[in-house]
Amino acid sequence: MALLFLPLVAALFSPLPQQDPAEPQGMEALLAGFAEQGIALDLEAGRMTLPVQVTQRYEPLEYLLCLQPQGKDFESLLSMEGTTAEALNTAFLLLGAEMGTLGRIVGVDPPPTMEEMQQGIMPYIFEPAYGGVGFRAFVEWEVTHEDGRVEPYRFRAEDLVLNVREERTYQRGTFVYIGSRFVKPHKDAKEIFMAQAEGNLISLVHFSTPDHLLIGADPSCDSQTIWYPNLYLLPPIGTEVRLILERVPTPEPAHGG
Repeated sequence: MALLFLPLVAALFSPLPQQDPAEPQGMEALLAGFAEQGIALDLEAGRMTLPVQVTQRYEPLEYLLCLQPQGKDFESLLSMEGTTAEALNTAFLLLGAEMGTLGRIVGVDPPPTMEEMQQGIMPYIFEPAYGGVGFRAFVEWEVTHEDGRVEPYRFRAEDLVLNVREERTYQRGTFVYIGSRFVKPHKDAKEIFMAQAEGNLISLVHFSTPDHLLIGADPSCDSQTIWYPNLYLLPPIGTEVRLILERVPTPEPAHGG
């Protein structure tokens, strides 16, 4: 399946040797092109490793990863430079990503009364994103102590995000591949890739439009005000860490879509 996307990959890196990308040398050149942008791919394992840095430790979050300089680093746990959303999207496709279904908010019929809503009954049901082939996310780094001892750290990305309303971490699961969308600002304009234009790559919360590449599927991610960095586990802002994304099929939800 990966070879279907090689022409698209080749367009991202110029110049490249003029050779058949299906040949081993061609694939090596493509992987080297990704590596120049900081994207390390293990096609056999379905794994991507990205050099990122910690962006927030105290402010509310909407994103796990944003692209600098255009992304919302003030609302993102991690940030990355030196690449493009198009390159990352192509890398996801090479790893076997398949489109999932964006979450949705479904109104309750009949709606609850005012008294019921005051008791906490919501006028809608939230169905998180699901399906396709997405990615599990891990964050790892090392701390070098004064005595020279190196201490490694590795966490599920979800463990680094707190739900302050429910006093728990983000629910572990699969980040669903959405792939972003193209938008034509007006009839005479060229289409723009929204993940690149806005720089928001991996979302923690639900949005009704697919303007990012991956989205989390926590059952409470319809709320945009309850997610904060887990400062008890995170290193200082600016620390260089690695974001590892491992391909995994996304389970179907109990509601059946």
